[in-house]
Amino acid sequence: MTAEPSPSTPSWTTNYPAGVPSQLPVEFATMLQAWERQVQTRPGAPSVHYFDVTLSIAEIDRAASLLAVRLQDDGLQPGDRMAIYLQNDPQWLVALLAGWKCGAVPVAVNPMLRAEELRHVLVDSGARALVCLDSLYSSVREVAGGTELCNIITTHPLDMTPDAAVPDALAARMSSRQIFDAASDWRAITAGSSKDVVRQGRFPATAEIGALVYTSGTTGPQKGAMNTHRAMVHSSAVYCRWWDIRAERDVIVGVAPLFHITGLIAVLGVHILGGAPIVLMHRFDADYTLRAVQRWQGTFMIGASTAFIALINQPDLAQIDVSSLTKAVSGGAPVSPALIDRVHAATGWTLRGAYGLTETTSPTHLGPVAVDPPTDPESGATAVGIPVPGARVRIVDPATGVDLPPGGTGEIVVSGPMVVPGYWRRPEESARAIVDGWLHTGDIGKMIDGGWLFVIDRLKDVINAGGYKVFPRDVEDVLYRHPAVLEAAVVGVPDDYRGETVKAFVSLIQGATASPQEIIGFCRDRMAAYKYPRSVVIVDELPKNTAGKILRRELRRSVGRPSVG
Repeated sequence: MTAEPSPSTPSWTTNYPAGVPSQLPVEFATMLQAWERQVQTRPGAPSVHYFDVTLSIAEIDRAASLLAVRLQDDGLQPGDRMAIYLQNDPQWLVALLAGWKCGAVPVAVNPMLRAEELRHVLVDSGARALVCLDSLYSSVREVAGGTELCNIITTHPLDMTPDAAVPDALAARMSSRQIFDAASDWRAITAGSSKDVVRQGRFPATAEIGALVYTSGTTGPQKGAMNTHRAMVHSSAVYCRWWDIRAERDVIVGVAPLFHITGLIAVLGVHILGGAPIVLMHRFDADYTLRAVQRWQGTFMIGASTAFIALINQPDLAQIDVSSLTKAVSGGAPVSPALIDRVHAATGWTLRGAYGLTETTSPTHLGPVAVDPPTDPESGATAVGIPVPGARVRIVDPATGVDLPPGGTGEIVVSGPMVVPGYWRRPEESARAIVDGWLHTGDIGKMIDGGWLFVIDRLKDVINAGGYKVFPRDVEDVLYRHPAVLEAAVVGVPDDYRGETVKAFVSLIQGATASPQEIIGFCRDRMAAYKYPRSVVIVDELPKNTAGKILRRELRRSVGRPSVG
């Protein structure tokens, strides 16, 4: 049992897992210091399980030092930006550490970006060095001339594990190894002899930027959130303490993309701070993920709800032992009660929620381990969790900024050690988003007694149907209760009479059948008349980003409604 809170301690701390304080001490000034402790105390311990090969902490650190020496010899200075354009490969961790050893600022780049999108990130960040997959080099070559890049290093997914046995499904996604005259080769760099001293940049303060992580770009060009070392240490510690992740017993299953803030913190950050090894698999594959859980006895995994949907619908699931995974977390979007039930029935996992943004360096809210989250009686949504140590949360009227009483629905604003100081080289946008240290998230939600937060929707996604506000999440939660529905997304479409009306897109579980009319009737029987979808489109697959989040803006475009913002 946790102790009763003092008058100055928030009431929700009574639901914190045992041993989690209301405020976390800052144990390290930088993430590099946390890594150096692992190197000094546990050099032979496993760092990365990659297919059937294990790399030790010492092996990862040696590669990072060699890469750092090369980057510094080629002119990378403290404060310079270094872009990382990779899939979930061991090289991501190595490149991140190498950047920090140089005193540089790593820039996380989505590997799905193509030439023009990549150009924006490279120009905006002013990156001077880049590490990329050889299969992505064609996009780099196309745009490099208009950037500040001075050094490009290419690598193949198997450069650090050349003898790894890769499953056919994932091997098919890897091209043959390529070397380019205008780029340096990873293997040549990391095969050299170790140097005793890396000319590490000195970090003048804990507020130094630990990474630039670019937002999804739903409201204009992508912006680089300046995630500080202090915030990264704090957020990584939150995950470690909340889930009691220990190096000697836990294994992190790296499903979340490493370029995304969730993967950067809940996978790499937790490993760096807490020491538990990571399972990486280049790209997400549901069947291999389940088998990797069994092979490596994975215990902790965070992923988008779409990843869990894919996992529980794998045909061979019943033949795979996934009982070791006792810490399953869904982030990126609120998880529906129906999915929580489905996941538990299929795997025995108790799925907990998480809420956070790139601008909050991952979590501001997590689901307590031993307490079932409540369900909102109005929307049917499940609470994403309660504020983590250090987080302060308000619900405000979006129009006036005035605080709403408990249970009021408005914009979620947060502050705390996890909030970024702003966007890279965008002072005006930073000032609009972060006011007196409070981040205006653009998410609509409500908070009830006990600190439980319900995330209802994005402010810009709310549908105005005949004067009534319809939150897409409300409708989607009902759609997920239909036994044939695999995934669902709801958007507003123009309507001459109502202004907007509700349109749903769904994909079906393999082998299941349902007509649009049946699904409409299912919803009509379970929600108010102004809410239920007037049309349903059945598709093979819903569009998603690489973090697994369903892209409503793509669906709006498909029906002729421009993306908002």
